[in-house]
Amino acid sequence: MNLSSFTRRNLVRRMKELLDKFRGLDFLGIVESQDVGLDPKIVYHYSPSGNQFLARILRDLKIGPKDSIIDIGCGKGSAMRTMLEFPFAKVHGLELCPQTASIATRNFKLLKSRNVKIHVGDAANFTSYKDFTVFYFYNPFPASVMAPVIDTLIESTKELEQEIIIIYNNPTCSDIIENRGVFSRICVYPDEWRNGIFVYSNRAFQESRMAQV
Repeated sequence: MNLSSFTRRNLVRRMKELLDKFRGLDFLGIVESQDVGLDPKIVYHYSPSGNQFLARILRDLKIGPKDSIIDIGCGKGSAMRTMLEFPFAKVHGLELCPQTASIATRNFKLLKSRNVKIHVGDAANFTSYKDFTVFYFYNPFPASVMAPVIDTLIESTKELEQEIIIIYNNPTCSDIIENRGVFSRICVYPDEWRNGIFVYSNRAFQESRMAQV
């Protein structure tokens, strides 16, 4: 019997979900905004995105110990789990919902993960973006929220000398990033749902680490 790639991924995901449940982990369950007291018009639901599509991008980025990454709208931490497979100095997540953030914190405590931290708060008011070189979004919110978040990120990192990378999975608000004139889209990758993953840099492609891929 030949299985489609979609069916195979679903089977693998189901097996991982059962194994995680046995270990007391919860990375894969979807969290609807309204179920945790958030307005779905300003915060989209959480669903997992830690998979081979994200891993491929991180491999191409040639992550080193001087790199740090933050998942903005990290939910339960699925993408962060994939990020921990790479030599980041630190892997942090930012989540608005305290209940969901507590699940992520518990997950990584059970995994005994190092260099991991979950921040609880509003992404538009986060004050530590300057501590990171790579930023990950999995379509966490609409344009009305994405705009001030990107403005804060740009303001916080403008004095940094190193290359700054934004990975935007399901990039529904890509125009907000591109219209600011600071980050350029340098690569487009496939994702599980065929929405695409855009990679942005504050460097021209020829000067980016991605030019070596």
